[in-house]
Amino acid sequence: MHCADLHIDSPFKGLSASHPALGAKLRNAAFRAFQNIVQLAVREEVDAVIVAGDVYDGADKSLQAQLKFRRGLEQLDAAGIPVFVAHGNHDPLDGWSASLKFPGNAHIFSGKRVESFPVERGGKTLAQVYGISFPRRDVRENLARLFKKETRDGFAVGVLHANVGGKPGHEAYAPCSVEDLETGGMDYWALGHVHAREIVRDDAPAVVYPGNIQARKWTEEGEKGCCLVTLYRDGPPDIRFVPTDVVRYCSDRLDVSSCASLDDVMRSVRSRCEATLSRTGGRDAVFRLSLTGRTAINHELQRAGVVEDLLAEIQSFFEGQESALWLELLLETRGTYDVDALRQGKDFIADLIAIYDQAARGTYREEIRETLKPLFQDWQGKKYLEPLSDGQLTQILEQARDIALDGLADETR
Repeated sequence: MHCADLHIDSPFKGLSASHPALGAKLRNAAFRAFQNIVQLAVREEVDAVIVAGDVYDGADKSLQAQLKFRRGLEQLDAAGIPVFVAHGNHDPLDGWSASLKFPGNAHIFSGKRVESFPVERGGKTLAQVYGISFPRRDVRENLARLFKKETRDGFAVGVLHANVGGKPGHEAYAPCSVEDLETGGMDYWALGHVHAREIVRDDAPAVVYPGNIQARKWTEEGEKGCCLVTLYRDGPPDIRFVPTDVVRYCSDRLDVSSCASLDDVMRSVRSRCEATLSRTGGRDAVFRLSLTGRTAINHELQRAGVVEDLLAEIQSFFEGQESALWLELLLETRGTYDVDALRQGKDFIADLIAIYDQAARGTYREEIRETLKPLFQDWQGKKYLEPLSDGQLTQILEQARDIALDGLADETR
């Protein structure tokens, strides 16, 4: 079994503040997902469990998180399953560790050099597992070049927490290339760090990111879990993904242009929520739904407090159900006016649209980015913001135009 990025004890700060009940569930979600990992390993009778970094969410991990991890290791030990653990940038070896004794099946890789441990069954060596941990958070060296197969006994499996190929959106910790991974003689690379599941290369050697076992934010939508891997001498490995998440992040868009009343909107939203829950396999869901389209009831929807009240009413329907759903509604609806027709006019509205058109072509983009700079550089919440892409800036400009037109165009009709 190959898993990574457990992030046990992840705080989920934003959602915990806005949705206390959800926050309580999410704080325990990573550990429950790890329990699913343990139960799956025992059920499948795997030969070994590999954890490729970031067991914990922070270097100064809590005692509770360490006790929870040890509990899982003890269950695996009772089943005779060895566990090989590399620490990553979130839980480097120089962080605090409690004076706890881990079971004998747990093999923690050193941060000083690549170590290897055998995987054995019935006195026969099935594989040799090679790995190295992060001694500190900010590792910028190419650790992949330190790996070298030392014996012909069994398969060679490399365990590394790294950014392979400079993947965007992830810090360049232990950066390396696929070519670097080819030189060490490994048959399978068990990677961690990137939270999106990806088979970078399927054979000779196989290079795999399993993704994290439980989503922690909106950019981590969809199934999360681990990989069950069977290695073969005469062909590529069989790599089977198995979901282990307990709370799933989902998003969707709902066109409400055909809705003639708020009752219609509520029915449509509830139906979409039910369809989303039906696809999560009994898991709880955090669902972000964007309402879109040009609708005659746009003024009602834009009225202060209306969306919040709609949300509360719909949310109450799912309370007490077996699978919980936490809904977030985003309002992207617009009025029924024709932008192209308004653009042809000779009034203030036409001038406003012309200014937007210039901005969309790039005329004012630098000025807009300069205006927004304090938000991304000085605001205390800046660490939660990703830089705006050109596409996102265009979308913001269009939304700003339509918000203005929602008021101006209707007033002139």
